[in-house]
Amino acid sequence: MNNFIVPNKSWRDIRIIVKARFIVLLLVLCAAPAFAQDLATLQGQLVRVGGDIRRIETKLQTLDARLADLKLRDEQLQADYQKQRVKMAEALSAMTRMRRVPKEAVLIRPGGPLQAARTSMLLQASLPAIEHEATEVRELLTELESTQAELREKTEEARAAKQNLDRSHAELSNLIDKRAYGTPLSAADLAAVNKLARDARNLRDLLTALEDDQGDGITVIPQGLLPDSGIADGILPVSGIIRTRYGQMDEIGAKSAGLTIESLPESLVVAPLPGVVRFVGDFKGYGNIVIIAHPGGYHSLLAGLGTIYVKPGQSIVSGEPIAILEPDKNQNQAASKKSVYYELRLHGQPVNPARKLPDLG
Repeated sequence: MNNFIVPNKSWRDIRIIVKARFIVLLLVLCAAPAFAQDLATLQGQLVRVGGDIRRIETKLQTLDARLADLKLRDEQLQADYQKQRVKMAEALSAMTRMRRVPKEAVLIRPGGPLQAARTSMLLQASLPAIEHEATEVRELLTELESTQAELREKTEEARAAKQNLDRSHAELSNLIDKRAYGTPLSAADLAAVNKLARDARNLRDLLTALEDDQGDGITVIPQGLLPDSGIADGILPVSGIIRTRYGQMDEIGAKSAGLTIESLPESLVVAPLPGVVRFVGDFKGYGNIVIIAHPGGYHSLLAGLGTIYVKPGQSIVSGEPIAILEPDKNQNQAASKKSVYYELRLHGQPVNPARKLPDLG
């Protein structure tokens, strides 16, 4: 009898365990769509804030260039004004001395009345030139006042823009803290990727190894899930000026395999295309880099980065923040420029980024 009851209890326990596991699985399956939607919503917010930051950065870059021009012009006007003042002072001093000479002294001074008359005629002839210089001084003062007024205006405008930028960065930081990583790599997978980076002799070896390692499928959050993101595929990864384009000679005289983009310190770097982060870290000669795999055998390489916001295995969308550039270490002088290097590769070979970034066309 006892032998018969024990199995019944055992089967009851098994049924309870199976039922519990089934409920957990059901909850997971039900929660998956909600999680995907929450992730897409969060990514949409990140793209929106990233776009706001890039617009402010573009405005600040324009203001920075204008302020530099205004400061240079102000210095030139100040120097020209001082020169004109010296010339005017010398001419007026000569005229004043001439007027103060007594008539009797003119008769007995060397050269006599004839020399005095010549001096007087010379001074009279110089009056139009002095009047012209006086006009130039007035014009210089007018332009100087206008330049200094615009300088004050643009300085205030830049200060307000920086305050807006700080607020947007605070919002971005909050969103990044909330971001859930799509399919982060396990510790073993991460170790394998890092080993690939150590063993690779160059960037092409690393990209080839990553491409061989990733398999056929790439999980990408569909762009259509982004609520009102307003960001289409194919955008420059950072706001700034393209100093070197694909195929041009770079600073060391070699043909560039990508783009070098000059930007301000602490500028935001975003994903140029949707994809999956494959590598994050320091790599031989490139510094701090991010490699993103895209559908169709494409890879994006971004180098020259500061703080990185993404991890290997994470699905990202176009325009999603991935990093920020280093701050300016010299606070006593004008901000130095930073450079981001962007390279697009197809099956390990560099290709023109204009193929995927329409704005470069």
